[in-house]
Amino acid sequence: ESVKIKIAEYDKKIKDLKSKLDEKIKVLKAGIFASSPEEVKSLSQKIIEEEIKNGSLRIKLKGLEDLVAKYEERFNRLPKTSLDLARFQRNRESLEKLYTLVEERYQEALINEQSQPGNVLVIDDARRPMYPAKPNRPLIILVGFLIGFGLAFAYVFTKNYFDNKIKTPEDIQKKNINVLAWIPEIEGISINGTSKNEFVVAITPDSIPSESFRALRTRVQFSRPDKENLKTILITSPAPQEGKSTIALNLAGSFALANKKTLLIDADLRRPRLHKVFEKHKTPGLVDYLIGNNKLEEIIYNSKLENLFLITSGTIPPNPAEMLDSLEMINFLSTVRERFDYVIIDSPPIVAVTDAEILARKVDGTILVCSAQITEIEMLTRAAELLRNDSSNLIGTVLNNFNVKAGYGSYYKYYYYYSTKTTN
Repeated sequence: ESVKIKIAEYDKKIKDLKSKLDEKIKVLKAGIFASSPEEVKSLSQKIIEEEIKNGSLRIKLKGLEDLVAKYEERFNRLPKTSLDLARFQRNRESLEKLYTLVEERYQEALINEQSQPGNVLVIDDARRPMYPAKPNRPLIILVGFLIGFGLAFAYVFTKNYFDNKIKTPEDIQKKNINVLAWIPEIEGISINGTSKNEFVVAITPDSIPSESFRALRTRVQFSRPDKENLKTILITSPAPQEGKSTIALNLAGSFALANKKTLLIDADLRRPRLHKVFEKHKTPGLVDYLIGNNKLEEIIYNSKLENLFLITSGTIPPNPAEMLDSLEMINFLSTVRERFDYVIIDSPPIVAVTDAEILARKVDGTILVCSAQITEIEMLTRAAELLRNDSSNLIGTVLNNFNVKAGYGSYYKYYYYYSTKTTN
């Protein structure tokens, strides 16, 4: 404001000086003051000085006006900042009051905790509980038992539902396949090897497996009314390692023990092993006879049983199927059929190779061997279809390695009772 006042004063002085100068000029023009040029010069000099001052003051005025505009802009923004500041101050005051209240309550709680109540009467002392309130052990045990039982049941159900292996004779009968017998597990026999206990009907004739083979022998004998037409019997299985050689060995032994002159032939020309059971040489054998290298008497071996005889496989040929499908094989079967009461033939698995199919068309009957917990139901069904399609005489099946105690415990108990009574 003072700057503006000074500028106004200087403007007024300049205006007055200009007015005086104009009057002087008029006087000079009129010739009244023609003799005083110094005064005119002096006045002009003052006018110039005043104009310079005036310009300087105007520059200062412009700077001050810019500064005023800047402060006015900051002042215009001041209300929003003031509102934020006021809000923050209110929040701070509220928090301070809340903190003060909480602190007072905390101090009161400390005082109440440390003070001794004067109007409290202890009636009974607190007793230590006999059992913890938590955890509830009986409940936990019960729930754990139920969960474990449920999981076990679900596991067994799922396993049985998706397991397609044969477990019981009923699984075979559901496929409309006759079950001749089931043979329990024979101790000491591995799946893919031989054992001294394998010839169970000769070693332990009073055992449950021996009784099962006698039952198999009886059912084979009575499977056809004309017994004379069931003399050559083929033993095969759907897949390897299902016990067909063990079944053939003991079935032949059970016929021999019944005073039947029996011949056991190892016709598995790919993986023969009956010569190992009887501890005989593999050659000469069946193949050597078929190719004409040996006579029949030279390939028939005696065994420890009086009425049981063995023909081994002989030399392994490069073409087993053609060898078994030859005319010599037909003549050979016809010859031994006349000389023996029963001829039991051990052959390769029927699904894997065609050897068993070829022999099945040349014998009187075929027995299909399957193993519990090993043979798949689809494989057994496939093997039975192959035999039926070839117009072969499928006598029935034998379930091998069946767990008698688990499946038919009562039978095991009754047999054990009668067998011990007989022994005593």
